[in-house]
Amino acid sequence: MSRVRVYIPGFDIPKDSGVKYGDYTVFYDEVGNALIVDAGQRPASAVLRTWIKKQKFNRIWMVATHPHTDHVNGVIDSINDSGIKVEKVWMTKYDSMKHYTDSQYRSKQWYSLLCRMYNNCAKGLHDLCVRKGIQVGWLSTGTHIRIGDIHCKVLWQGSYKVPDSDDQAGMYINNFSPLLLFDFGYFVAGDNMLGCASARNCLKKVIMAQIPHHGNYVDKVAFEKLSPKAALYNYGEKNGTIGKDKGFTSWTIPVVQKLGADIWNNFTDGAICMTFTESYVVVCGDRKDRTKSYNLDSYKNWSRSNTELACEVMLCMHGNGDARKNALGTRYSAVQEIVGAFVEDRDLLIDSLADYVIRGLAGNGDERKRILGGYYLETQARVNERFS
Repeated sequence: MSRVRVYIPGFDIPKDSGVKYGDYTVFYDEVGNALIVDAGQRPASAVLRTWIKKQKFNRIWMVATHPHTDHVNGVIDSINDSGIKVEKVWMTKYDSMKHYTDSQYRSKQWYSLLCRMYNNCAKGLHDLCVRKGIQVGWLSTGTHIRIGDIHCKVLWQGSYKVPDSDDQAGMYINNFSPLLLFDFGYFVAGDNMLGCASARNCLKKVIMAQIPHHGNYVDKVAFEKLSPKAALYNYGEKNGTIGKDKGFTSWTIPVVQKLGADIWNNFTDGAICMTFTESYVVVCGDRKDRTKSYNLDSYKNWSRSNTELACEVMLCMHGNGDARKNALGTRYSAVQEIVGAFVEDRDLLIDSLADYVIRGLAGNGDERKRILGGYYLETQARVNERFS
């Protein structure tokens, strides 16, 4: 894997200003691809946009985890910024939220208006993308997002805990946030509480984990499964994380620390920068000149190998020409070399495709037939040989 970097901006905003900081994370590789997961709240999101424009990225994709303004406003502002060219936006299908936001428990008029606002915010983002000619990708369990050397998988996406009172305004909208696992051991939960069995069951050990909802939510069972070496959170608005130690972080942070994780945040540490390589990650914060490295040997990288990517090229899953180069990033030459070997040696290709099937990367039944196409019969026969 080539180097992938992560950037989270820091802010110099007075503690008593009441300004929302929001959630912001930028993943980018060495050839100019960027995946931005949430882009914060105004006016602080302008700091992020200024930084993005300085980088002069070739391609920018964005993820809107859920339609709360402290996550999605910066996405909208980035799309409307003439100096930033967004190619694709990934988001949750807003129609899927309607069942929850129109729940029978929504008795108060103000709450009904608030729920409608969430749906309108998500639909407004979708419609904006359509007007601007920006691709829209829908987030759901099992979705893979790959741009250049940046690859993540949606481990789980849904919602739970339909509220039984009007006091939980927007709480389950938070739980629509997808659980994203990047193939270098970085976990993002947005504002998801990680509080249901189906969400917890998909978790695995990681190197770096985001503490959900700006440090306010920690499900102990979930974090024991994640067992991160380091954890971080972005600041929100008047949620107890700034200034007086009366808020949620007075109990959430100690829970994570007891699991052995270092804590990072973009208020005390300032702008946080990370560099991931094949064997380690270096994390630094510019406010306190704090730097630490973590060994990645214990993390089992589950992303596609070069051979598996070559299989996908043969199955026409990565386009042609420049599209393929963009999809494969700095791995293009190595993958292309394997593709050349496959073209020369069909037996080698079929053997590799059999491995691909056995690893569960080509679906089942009709889906496998569709993916393998003309290679299906030969590959299936090879698979059957392995299990005979």
